[in-house]
Amino acid sequence: MFSNISKSLLCCTNAIGPNRALAYALTKCPALLEPSLIQCRNYHEVTGDIICPNMVRGIDHLRDPRLNKGLAFTLEERQALGIHGLLAAKFKTQEEQLDICRISIDRYEDNLNKYLYLVELQDRNEKLFFRLLSENVEKYLPIVYTPTVGLACQRFGLIYRRPRGLFITINDKGHVFNILKNWPEPDVRAIVFTDGERILGLGDLGAYGMGIPVGKLSLYTALAGIKPHQCLPITLDVGTDNQDLLEDPLYIGLRQRRARGKEYDEFIDEFMEACVQRYGQNTLLQFEDFALGNAGRLLAKYRNKYCTFNDDIQGTASVAVAGLMAAVRVTKRKLSENIYFFLGAGSAANGIANLTVAAMVSEGLTIQQARDRVYMFDVDGLLSTRREGGVPEHAKAFGKNIEPEKSFEACIAKIKPSCLIGCSTVGGAFNENVLRQMAKNIERPVIFALSNPTSKAECTAQDAYNFTDGRCIFASGSPFPPVQYDGKEYHTGQGNNSYIFPGVALGVIATATHHIPETMFLTAARTLANYVSEKDLNIGRIYPSLSEVKEVSLAIAIEVAKMAYDEGLASVYPEPKDISKHVSSQMYSFHYESSMPVVWDWKPEEKFNVRPIQPVPKNI
Repeated sequence: MFSNISKSLLCCTNAIGPNRALAYALTKCPALLEPSLIQCRNYHEVTGDIICPNMVRGIDHLRDPRLNKGLAFTLEERQALGIHGLLAAKFKTQEEQLDICRISIDRYEDNLNKYLYLVELQDRNEKLFFRLLSENVEKYLPIVYTPTVGLACQRFGLIYRRPRGLFITINDKGHVFNILKNWPEPDVRAIVFTDGERILGLGDLGAYGMGIPVGKLSLYTALAGIKPHQCLPITLDVGTDNQDLLEDPLYIGLRQRRARGKEYDEFIDEFMEACVQRYGQNTLLQFEDFALGNAGRLLAKYRNKYCTFNDDIQGTASVAVAGLMAAVRVTKRKLSENIYFFLGAGSAANGIANLTVAAMVSEGLTIQQARDRVYMFDVDGLLSTRREGGVPEHAKAFGKNIEPEKSFEACIAKIKPSCLIGCSTVGGAFNENVLRQMAKNIERPVIFALSNPTSKAECTAQDAYNFTDGRCIFASGSPFPPVQYDGKEYHTGQGNNSYIFPGVALGVIATATHHIPETMFLTAARTLANYVSEKDLNIGRIYPSLSEVKEVSLAIAIEVAKMAYDEGLASVYPEPKDISKHVSSQMYSFHYESSMPVVWDWKPEEKFNVRPIQPVPKNI
């Protein structure tokens, strides 16, 4: 028995210092062997914000991505840590390393290869990865987020290397808390989780959907400075109804049909309860890419019990409403003076519509007056109470007592909307006829093609300008290249949720907010809209440049934090005298820190006449 166990223990190259000593002692004295004492750490040696120097070996600074600085370790650090000679002789600053990273990633032509390079960089040098991403947001955001993350999810079985979160399956029902305890980081403040049923516009990807919470939480850190160890991505694997995945030899999830009904609901209940049991009631729980049948009802079920939000509903709504608010400065029409027409009546469309209604109410309309200005069109046609089958339950508020109509183009001509918002994932649905009709309806039509990825967008930016005689105000969910029209170049805005959710999350975490009301997303929308400059508007952009998203996130976080205290939602007491300073103090540093232990001098001892040592009497 001893030979088998001791061999396992001694072969563990990741064991922390005391365990190495124990392993040596056990080889000398087998009788001391206790199975309960044999521990092997295969993950980060460091947890939380505090590094315990006597628990971290010198070589751990190279193996742990949270500690690794590559060739930036100084000569003093290399010698003191015992890693001198394990690195090449050249010293390179973090800035020099960033230049090498940029050159390396630019050598790849395929975006999926660029994604893999960034994933591997995060695996070996965390600070370098987040600084590279945060300082090159416009360039690398489409790689770690939409649209490339969609391709990464589709290929997840092929590119999966090592865990970057938890997979909790329906078979673990009754033991969810035990699995959460397996995560080695105790200081988790934000959890992004998905069941993989509606990944972007790609549908049911099951366990392959893990790429989405991983990507979202990377942006939590890169765009809002939320500390990476405080973030936990989770996939709730309840099976998949995607036949291709069930037959895919590379698939990494449960090979079974999706659990639904009572079993599914009990599983989600247990998960939510286990999260707050493990990490506290103020843990931020973000729903991500749940299907229409579950997204809205689960949000309604949990929003007043937990610190939770659904990014596809509320984050999308906030960024879209921010765009509508910014467009007011171009159209000179108040929000309450527009007619809104949605293609798609799912969770995203309803989220945008509800927040738009709230914004119109703040301008003086009643709720019903505001809802009367919102129309929706789904796969069965115009949302009319007179149509066969009526209006879906989740969209009842926007059903109209008018004649049914199944022609989208006919509805555009009849209703004459001034704002057309696409949430359908039907690529090209805003065709030439639709766009030309929008141009007839009003002088400055607002066209939002928000579906992701790019192939699912309702129209391209170029088509929107071409078929509205260059008069449209356009935004999309995925990025489009600059538009050339009538001798002028336009840089259209991307209505990306990354403008909203990192800042909201930072404000919530910094104040330990216990609930997230809908008005918090309206506050975020106003803050984002106010950040749009006249220069942005002049080049056709109703969102600030993505290069400014870190500043936007901080501004949103500060406003969210102020609102949390004003509304009695915060639990950090006493209330900070300077909210801005308090929020900033919670943020992650992207720069390398010294690996040397802190040393200090003591004051000189006082002078005393010390007696000589006396021999101990023999009779004692």
